[in-house]
Amino acid sequence: MILGLCSRISMQHSIKLNGYSVLVFLIIAMISNIVIAAPSYLGPSSVVKYHPLCLEILKNWSEDGGALDMQNCAYQQRDAKVIKTAEGAYFAERLNGQPGYIAYKPIGSLDQSMDLVLVYDKQATNPITSIYFIGRIPGNHLTRDYLTSIESGGDRCLGGVKSARLISPSQLQVEVNATVNHILTFLDDTVSSDTASISFKPDSYQAFACAGSITKTYNLISNKVSYSSVAFTQDESRKVIAKNSRCYERVVAEFLEPPRILDIKQYKDFLLTYKQRCDS
Repeated sequence: MILGLCSRISMQHSIKLNGYSVLVFLIIAMISNIVIAAPSYLGPSSVVKYHPLCLEILKNWSEDGGALDMQNCAYQQRDAKVIKTAEGAYFAERLNGQPGYIAYKPIGSLDQSMDLVLVYDKQATNPITSIYFIGRIPGNHLTRDYLTSIESGGDRCLGGVKSARLISPSQLQVEVNATVNHILTFLDDTVSSDTASISFKPDSYQAFACAGSITKTYNLISNKVSYSSVAFTQDESRKVIAKNSRCYERVVAEFLEPPRILDIKQYKDFLLTYKQRCDS
């Protein structure tokens, strides 16, 4: 509409208003070349550096609409030394005699305005993993606004997040640690259409009985989740922890060749074999 209007103006006045015809032409050229920027995403190196202890404060902050001056927060937490681990996570122990620590591993950023980080929150027990979405408030580089998190991941093999990465501006791929029970039943779960209510936690099972991992992809626009692969690991300790997993271990050893990573169709075939061999 604007371009059409400018075109009519230039045609009507290009002769009479010679002094302005060039200006009108330039305006038309500028409007014609306006391109709406496509959504973008960047890797871990694009994530703003945060003080790990400030992430818990930001999550629970309610003043100013949930916005928090993260630089001032880092100054307030300066007594807690931040260490970068060999795995690329930023780690800080809790202060004032509180047990545990908070650490985070950068995942990536969306449109240079939202950071995604994998957070490890250890208090009295084993660390719980969560994925935080942290929005940057335009015009104020000191302040961040906590937006949301995909459900707390869980404790180690009880749905703990093993890794996460952005694979497009709208897709987040997450690898979740899984127990035998979870690997055998995760397709039976009713998939929620709301990522805010999706839980990585399977039914109660030993947190240390790792059977492998499940890779799922979240569509950040439609809030849909899909599964892509299952990786199986062998762990002799599971036979001691849960005797009912012995048949499962035997099927994995006999029918799956290393590296034992199956797509969903192959996984369904494995599930049929397992049920034929072990459900009797």
